[in-house]
This record gives sequence, structure tokens and C-alpha cells, in this order.
Amino acid sequence: MIRVYTVSRKELQSGEISSSETLNNLGSKCDWLWIDGSDLDESETKIVSSFFRIEEKTLNDITKGKISPSYERYRDYVLISIPSVEFEKKLRVHPISMIIKERMLITLRDKCDTPLIGKIAETLGGYMVENGEAHPSFVVNRLFREIADQNSKAMISLRELIDEVEEKALAKPWDKAITHSVFRLKKEVNTLRRLLWIEKELMSDVKERVIPHVQLDEEARLILTDAIGNVERELEFVDSYSRTLDSILRLQDLGVIHRLERTLIYLTIMLLLLNVLIIIGEYILSTFLR
Repeated sequence: MIRVYTVSRKELQSGEISSSETLNNLGSKCDWLWIDGSDLDESETKIVSSFFRIEEKTLNDITKGKISPSYERYRDYVLISIPSVEFEKKLRVHPISMIIKERMLITLRDKCDTPLIGKIAETLGGYMVENGEAHPSFVVNRLFREIADQNSKAMISLRELIDEVEEKALAKPWDKAITHSVFRLKKEVNTLRRLLWIEKELMSDVKERVIPHVQLDEEARLILTDAIGNVERELEFVDSYSRTLDSILRLQDLGVIHRLERTLIYLTIMLLLLNVLIIIGEYILSTFLR
């Protein structure tokens, strides 16, 4: 689905489109426009590609969920892919990609991020009512903040699952299923660390005015500073999660060692009993032979 937000005469309007002609007409009549694409099909990809003169390969890479560790600069536009994550039993990554031009912005995403985009559109509308005008960079900066907040929720879910695994490990430290869960979580924690680092570096580039076509006023700078601080805190949490998982593995090692010690004690007792029985048997046999 393609939804277009247009800004003309300091008014924000929106609507769905399904043809290149409609998009071309809107583009020629507005001050700037924001195209939001959700789960684009082949025909919709061609509409966006032809209007923005973007290579279809680039759009196909985006729709496949490709995440670049930094912004990519092309002929007359910039591509940014921000990792958005959620965690319900397992980590799920659905990046939101932005293609930024001087007077145009495209966001390409998964349908599960529709509420997030709707919130930003509502914020944009409210801002224009109060201030009369806005720049596409307003959407870019708010999108970074909203994704940072959304990723924080994933951190809470991950922490809850780690606590659950830790409780199981305390109850049954020898359970091999717990070991499998720990190694799966360690893999996802490492992935999350990498994605948060990418998010932080992209926001730092915007804050330092490195990325072309992205403007930054004082309010946006404060928003980004706050979001970067949140991501840095999340990275510290990720490191603590990794240490917790390592401690669970050590706990399991101790559990296996204790279980092995008990097994050896039982075997030793059985061997002693067997030796006693052998001695008694030999005594009885020698007495009988006499």
C-alpha cells in the first residue's frame, strides 16, 4: 500500500494512491511530499521507482529487509535503513528505510509499523497547526525517536525472557533444554547489540549534520540527543544481559559437575557393596569347602 502525505500552503493532506499519474500530479502541486510504502507489491514498487528515479534493485533490497551499517548516498538522494525490532519469544527485525531528497521523502516498511507511522503523521499535523510549516527532516528526526522508544519495549520483553530462563536454570541446572535456550538468546543478544549500534551511529551522523538533505533545528537536536542517550543505555543493558546468560551457563556447568559428583558417589558406594558381597561370598565358599 502507498499512502502520500502532501504539504501545500502550510496544510497537511493524505490519501492512498495506486498510479504513477496520481503521484505525478500531487508532486507538481505541493511544497513537499512524504510517500509511505507498506509491503509494496511489484506494481507499487515500479510506481515509486519511476517517480523518484530510483533503481528497482535498490528498492528490492529494501523490501527484502537489507540493513546498511551507515547511510548510502546516491545521485540525488540518500538512503537510510533504521533497524526496528520487537521481541515476543524471539527477536524479529523489520527495518524502516528512508529515501530522502530535497523536497521528498519515502518511508518503506513492514505493515506492523503502521501505528508508529500514524503517530508521526499525527505529530506532524499538530506541529503544522501550531507552527504553519515543516520540513521533511521533521519526519526523519521523529522517526528516529519513535523507533528508539519502540526498541526499548523489545528490551523489556527480552529481559523478562532471560529472567524466566534463569529461574528454570536455578530449579533444574542440568536441563539441556535450558542450555539450548541460553545459546539461542546469546545469538539474539549479539544481533540486538549490532542493530542498536547501527541505530546509534545513524542518529549521531544526523546530529553532526553529516547526512545530506536532513535539516536539524534546536528542537530536533534535543530530540536526537535524548534518543542517542536512550540507545546508549540500551547497549549497556545488552551487555548486562550477555553477562547474565554467561552466568546461567556457569550455573549449568556447576549443576552438571554436582550431578556427576553424586553419580560418582553412588558408583563408589555400589562398588564397596559389591566388594563386601564378594568377600562374604568367598568366606562362605571357603567354609563350605572345608
